[in-house]
Amino acid sequence: MMLSVRGKLANGKKGTLSIEGDKVFVKEEKGFFRKRLENVNVINVTGAISTSLEEKQPPYKSLIKIKIDYIEGKESLGLVFFSEDRKGLEAVKEEIDADIKKRCERAKLEEDSRIVERESHIHHLSLVLEIIDQTFQVLFELHGEARWGLIRNNVAEAVRIVNEMEALRVVAPIAVDIRGLSSAVSERRVDQIKEEAYAILSVVHRDAERLLHYEVIMNFDMELHEVFVKSFILLWDLYLTESVEGQVDVETVKAFVKTFKRLGQSIYSSPIQLALKEMEILSFPENIVPCFKSLRQLILQSLENLIK
Repeated sequence: MMLSVRGKLANGKKGTLSIEGDKVFVKEEKGFFRKRLENVNVINVTGAISTSLEEKQPPYKSLIKIKIDYIEGKESLGLVFFSEDRKGLEAVKEEIDADIKKRCERAKLEEDSRIVERESHIHHLSLVLEIIDQTFQVLFELHGEARWGLIRNNVAEAVRIVNEMEALRVVAPIAVDIRGLSSAVSERRVDQIKEEAYAILSVVHRDAERLLHYEVIMNFDMELHEVFVKSFILLWDLYLTESVEGQVDVETVKAFVKTFKRLGQSIYSSPIQLALKEMEILSFPENIVPCFKSLRQLILQSLENLIK
């Protein structure tokens, strides 16, 4: 269906304004004896962002003015046409407005979908950090006289977390098998518990790195996912080593500081920036234990800053 309205262009020449398919044409009447219409402006209906009708506007106060604001490339432009055909102009406006509304509704649905997808991945990432947390807690509680009650609680929480991760059904979820750890804890096999715990940590870390190359998800920072996981694992490694009176590796400390700084560069929030300043005056590895809880909490809380 083609809509066409006769009237005047902004330059005073006679012409037509028409919609043909997905294009808006402004044609100027040319020729003296043999009249013809020539295109002087063509815009895409999909580029229109707003329309308006006004009366008694210069330079033709006896006519009705239609203005179509549109985007072309990176420029915001406006198309103006005058006519006495109110119904024709209203029909043009109605058709363009309908397209604008449809595009706005579609854009909102897409944005809502992106937000849901992003929040699902943020939730998934928080669960990844929680599974790391519970796994390291199991290793921590094994030191000295094993606290089996606490260990069983940690494993039960890990099972709950894995079930929640599976229920989320996010794209490319990690597959953590908690059954081996549960069995080893039930039988109190310390060496097997350690093997199963580190197997879980290895899977989590490998999967974080794998997600860096997963191109399907365009609205989630996969590199940041890996930075979160790596910084959390390194922090726990340092804390566990220091807590069992082991020798903290200087290179591990350097790796943690470097990784945590990457985290700070990616998330522009006051808590992160404050923590980075505090880290500059920490004396590693002596202060790993005192600062562990605050840094651990900071990493977990900084997830909230990912959703804008």
